[in-house]
Amino acid sequence: EECISAKELQALILSKGRGTPEDGPRIRLYDGFEPSGRMHIAQGLLKSVNVNKCTADGTHSTFCFWVADWFALMNDKMGGDLQKIVTVGKYLIEVWKAAGMDLSNVEFRWASEEITNNAHIYWPTMLDVARRFNVTRIKKCCQIMGRLEGNLTAAQVLYPLMQCTDVFFLKADICQLGVDQRKVNMLAREYCDAAKRRYKPVILSHHMLYGLKKGQEKMSKSDPDSAIFMEDTVEDVRRKITKAYCPTAADEEGAGDGVGAGEDEKSTTEVTAAADAGKESMHLTEDTLKNPILDYVQHIVMSPPGATFTCATSAAPEGHHTFDKYEAVKEDFLAGNITPDQLKEGLIDSLNTLLQPVRDHFTNDDTAKGLLEQVREFKREATPAVKSGDEAPKVFRLDLVKEGVVQPNSHLVMAPLPNSNPTMQSAADILTKLKAVDADTPKVLLLRDWTAIVNNALDADLKLIPAYHAILLSTLRALDIHL
Repeated sequence: EECISAKELQALILSKGRGTPEDGPRIRLYDGFEPSGRMHIAQGLLKSVNVNKCTADGTHSTFCFWVADWFALMNDKMGGDLQKIVTVGKYLIEVWKAAGMDLSNVEFRWASEEITNNAHIYWPTMLDVARRFNVTRIKKCCQIMGRLEGNLTAAQVLYPLMQCTDVFFLKADICQLGVDQRKVNMLAREYCDAAKRRYKPVILSHHMLYGLKKGQEKMSKSDPDSAIFMEDTVEDVRRKITKAYCPTAADEEGAGDGVGAGEDEKSTTEVTAAADAGKESMHLTEDTLKNPILDYVQHIVMSPPGATFTCATSAAPEGHHTFDKYEAVKEDFLAGNITPDQLKEGLIDSLNTLLQPVRDHFTNDDTAKGLLEQVREFKREATPAVKSGDEAPKVFRLDLVKEGVVQPNSHLVMAPLPNSNPTMQSAADILTKLKAVDADTPKVLLLRDWTAIVNNALDADLKLIPAYHAILLSTLRALDIHL
């Protein structure tokens, strides 16, 4: 739906893409996803089509999926249970396998593992991103989670900072995410300006499907009838599409200004807030019709190269007419040559054909079947199960004693933040603090290099900060030869 920018994309293709040496650098595309529940059809089929287009033979590209398990934890998905989040992530990968995604040039990387194993790279980058933007700018990106500013937790403010960091940590040339992620992708480009990085990531934003109910700007996982899900039965697809909103003309009252059904229990204020979160950046092209059935035909059924759509028409009410261009479908529908019922019936047949391989996979493959049942069970649970022992969710914590870095019951002293005018008095103060306990107590002096970066100490210069610490340690050893 949008490319920022076409000129940069062309230069990228010429330098790394089609026609370049096979053993040379490849184009790296990236998308991240939170393992947060069932997969809807856009995330399943539309994403598969986009990945296959981007990694087709000759493109010389690799698509990296960032399995954002820690991000789901920050966004309180699956009750904040990391073990459940990981299970859902494995289920989503199984869906893509069955949906026709060509995985030959695709890699899946788990955020928790990659960040833990490369903390010395990831966190300094994130701190550098954080120090270059004010809180107001970061809050604008928090709509990527469907959250308004007043409802944000501190962890959720970290979310866009980490997502921006992901782009550089994964060495992504192209951010291929939905339009709803546009603001944080633009943050990554702004960071390149601030940090004087030469190459900015290209942004390829795909379309966001409408919800199936009137006024739904996007699908909602909390409302099962607002979308088709990848493991929906034949009967589910028929029921949802038959009931779906399908206008033949623009709604003068503003179809897009309402909220989906199923929200009656919420207050008007809550509903309005939920509907508005991120809405302004959800669609970039003007669409006064906002017909979800046509939206599905265009972006799901007819999105793959060479795809067709078949349905009955007024000219052939008993038979079927096959279209090879979406524009012809929309034109006939608006002209009355295709009725809403005929359009829906054609879509039902097309969706069931596309979804059948996924149903078969989750019926016949024991691993996939087990994952789906676990995900369904998570959905049925009213509250997260309390686990103990070996079943407890794995939470990553840095244990310096267990790692053998420091001794138990150590006396900790924090060094001052680096500055351009170190004094003998500051070194003397540190020695006083270190000697505040008896000689047998283990002592640890913490040199806060990452804290210095985020606080802009010495302009966050990665050469000056360690130089300051080297001078400090030399001074301390000169003052106390037994240190």
